[in-house]
Amino acid sequence: MSCWPPCTGWCECINDQCVPAPFKPNAVRIRTGDGRFLRAINGPTSYYGYLGPTSETPGAWDTFLIEEPETWPLRSGDRIVLRAVDDTWRPLTDDVISYGLHILRGPVYVRVDHGVLKLPKKHRRDPQLVTYQFGGPDVPLAVSSPFSPGYPAYTGDDPNEWTFTITKIEGGSPAAAGTPINTGDGVTFSFLSENPAQPERSWRLRDDTNPPRVDGDAAPGGPTATVFTVELNEVQPDLGWRPPVDAPCRQCARVTAVVRRRDSGDPIADAHVIALAPSVPFAGDTPPAHTPPARPSDGRAGLTATVDDAVRDCVPAGPITLQATANRFQTATVTAQVPGQGAVDVPIPMDCTVVTGRVLDSAGSPMPGEWVFLTDRQGNPLLDPNGNPYQTKTDLNGRFQFACVPHGEIKLSTDRDPSADRIVTIGPTGANIELVVQLTSATVIVRVVDADNNDQPLDGANVRLTTSDGVVRTSTTSGAPPQAAFAAVTPAGAATVRATMTGYLPNTVPATIPASGTVTITVRLRRDVAVQTPTAFVMQLDWGATPRDLDLHCSGPDNAGGRFHCLFSNMQPVPYVRLDVDDRDATGPERITVTQVAGAFVAGDYHCWVHNFSGEQTFANSGASVTLLSLDATSVPTQRGRWVVADVPGTPDRLWNVMRFTIDAQGQLTVTTVMAYQPGNAGTVL
Repeated sequence: MSCWPPCTGWCECINDQCVPAPFKPNAVRIRTGDGRFLRAINGPTSYYGYLGPTSETPGAWDTFLIEEPETWPLRSGDRIVLRAVDDTWRPLTDDVISYGLHILRGPVYVRVDHGVLKLPKKHRRDPQLVTYQFGGPDVPLAVSSPFSPGYPAYTGDDPNEWTFTITKIEGGSPAAAGTPINTGDGVTFSFLSENPAQPERSWRLRDDTNPPRVDGDAAPGGPTATVFTVELNEVQPDLGWRPPVDAPCRQCARVTAVVRRRDSGDPIADAHVIALAPSVPFAGDTPPAHTPPARPSDGRAGLTATVDDAVRDCVPAGPITLQATANRFQTATVTAQVPGQGAVDVPIPMDCTVVTGRVLDSAGSPMPGEWVFLTDRQGNPLLDPNGNPYQTKTDLNGRFQFACVPHGEIKLSTDRDPSADRIVTIGPTGANIELVVQLTSATVIVRVVDADNNDQPLDGANVRLTTSDGVVRTSTTSGAPPQAAFAAVTPAGAATVRATMTGYLPNTVPATIPASGTVTITVRLRRDVAVQTPTAFVMQLDWGATPRDLDLHCSGPDNAGGRFHCLFSNMQPVPYVRLDVDDRDATGPERITVTQVAGAFVAGDYHCWVHNFSGEQTFANSGASVTLLSLDATSVPTQRGRWVVADVPGTPDRLWNVMRFTIDAQGQLTVTTVMAYQPGNAGTVL
């Protein structure tokens, strides 16, 4: 930056000097013959309104960017597009516009509204056909986002509704096409109507409406087009409408932030103040507290910034936003106006960082008169600005409050229940914290029932209880009647219970844990049709690195009165049973699949065992497991049981007898666990 202070908005730095920037016209204001300006007559609080005259001092809502044409100067006969600006002088875009019953998005243009156009009938008895036209009697101009579809053949946001022809008027007549248009010239605005009988219409000012507005109904042989006067100028975001005479190109003043407590007016020590963007980051710090004794400083911070390798203390004139931060206080932001010369003090009041909260029992009831302490993580007392430890009693509603709390990690605790302690990180905005003192606990009974069988209790269902503190407890239904019991459950309040069981769809239900006593929760499971009607059963063997060769075996009914033996040397002993692979170098898996014959299973007993073929190590450290799966019609597996060799009692032998299962023709399954070692070899049939 070679010019300092920075040049004002309408100036630029040339050879270390601030000079007026070149004029770049891009906007227009439109006046009536009596000096009123056209605007959206219900703006600027709304982004839709009729285009009409106002006697108010012109501002952003009376200013329109010239999006087309992009060349300059503006000339008679040019097609022109006028776009509204917001109160920061930026083009209005993507604003939500309510128009009738439709919600639309799009740029806010000056647009001519449209209506129904009746088409001539070829025969008297023909039905009346209609389309749309732009303009016409009582059809207004608007400042709006795109109109919604709805009229016959109108699809919305037609460029002809926001594109106009500007014509310069000289001596009461249109000037030749291409004649430059300058500020103060009289002009008319016309547009294509989509009506073959009247292809072009123009703007007309109507003071006979309430409120007055501009309609798109002027046409040859009809109402006369209104001649408006244009003011052409440059508009820039945040700067607005360029003044006719350039202001001084450099202005600045010294700025001192005065940082004090809002409640007492006391100065705040060690506060840091910075100017926020778009300002150059001027900054300053209030003096530290004097020690001893501890007294606040004067709370004054002169703002400086390093620019061009030099420390500057003159802040450019205009609005500036200052932000103050200090330990124990909320961040404060103020906006001030910097004068063009001299000095200015900017007061910045700051509010204490406040920690509030409540002490509740496990039932959610307030606990009045309870001591609450604010310490560091290790429990060492923290001191308030007056040197006293943070400790207080709750009020009648169980509420507490600490003011001017230091920022960082703190611990809140009571003298009753250490489990209620909370360690939190405090920032400038403070916090609101609940301490829940758990004085009692509850017993939770969960019943899992078959929703498709008159809510009969289910034995062996897996239950998962999750309480509001994130703790998960699991159990399995058992006993008579089958149920899962959870003792000493805390905290009270919301919880969830999930139940799963083979052959059923999982279900999760909400629950409420009481502060004490016993609550019974019922979870209803629907049968999983895909599991109830399987198309195949799969036995899968997995193991570790050693022994390197374990073999999966299965025997069962051969559909001829005998029994088959499926193994590596007879991988498909019957058409409906098949071993997929003989894995001889460790880990597996090996799978034996039992399928249907003519849409039904071969009913009977099937036995599953594993042979330690290589034998260089025992089963003990093999990590072997066998999983029984059922497949549905889309081959999605469901686990029906899983057995781990580590659970087999006794001394390992060469055969691991895993389990037996019985199926009927429909695939109804009954599993019997064996889990035993016994002697044998590859030819042994169990």
